Amino acid sequence: MTDSQENDAPTVAKDEVLRRIGRNLLLFQHIEQLLKRLLEMRVQGTLETFERNIKKRQAKVHAQTLGQLATLFVEDILSDAGDSDETGVHDQPTMSSISFTFSSPADRAYIEQYSVEMKAVLKARNDLVHQFLPRWKPTCAKSTEAALAQLDADHALALPMRDRLKCYAESLTEILDETIKALSSPETLRQLEMIHLRHSQLALMLGEITLQAARADGWTVLSTASQIVAVHAPDEFRQMAKRYGHRTLKKFMLATELFDFMEEATPKGGVRVLYRINPRFTLGPNSAPADADLLTEESTLRSK
Repeated sequence: MTDSQENDAPTVAKDEVLRRIGRNLLLFQHIEQLLKRLLEMRVQGTLETFERNIKKRQAKVHAQTLGQLATLFVEDILSDAGDSDETGVHDQPTMSSISFTFSSPADRAYIEQYSVEMKAVLKARNDLVHQFLPRWKPTCAKSTEAALAQLDADHALALPMRDRLKCYAESLTEILDETIKALSSPETLRQLEMIHLRHSQLALMLGEITLQAARADGWTVLSTASQIVAVHAPDEFRQMAKRYGHRTLKKFMLATELFDFMEEATPKGGVRVLYRINPRFTLGPNSAPADADLLTEESTLRSK
């Protein structure tokens, strides 16, 4: 073969190399975006912090390289089906918190196979970005043919990984749609708000106060409880409307549905409000001082 024959790469072939370069780059970018989509929705927070935590998680995930994303995907999503030790967003949960995770338990063989395949995809992507153009000689027919073959091989390698991640992402989207629909119902929103109020510091203090300051008949004077809260938790008292959406202590307590109320006449002809813990609930044995967190899901204020 003469030098002129070797160097006679048709324009259409050179254009096809450029087209396949673009095709492969878009494929690798799609893989990266799918990994980010899957990883960013792993978050926990209270009703007040959940939205802010989502933004922090998104910012953290979007700052990762493709290689880092691939590693996180194994650690956060492809959990070993034989490993029951869950970590991450479930650490130290609270009753007034919300958490969302997406995982796909897999056996060790599957995880190892995924890792091998993803490493091959990463190698192909890095080769295209950093090594391909210096190696390809556009004027050489043989080099152009080799470039076309390599680009097709890399595309065939990456396409199944993209399709697999796309399937995960579609499942996540379906779960999110169902979750949003459920959380948007008026009853669910009411229940979430009630959980938030019931496990607030203010509700815990009021429960403890009635145990310590109740009369012999089990009722506590609401004005007495109000004075105790104002002294020991003035911030809770002043910011009640901002934190809990209720401007009076009684309205707040009614919203928790934890307390019963009654009114009785005073010797001077007035009326005072009394309250007690509703008989459906009780404080457990692990009570703490009035300025501490008194309730936990298992051993404190709970439905009988």
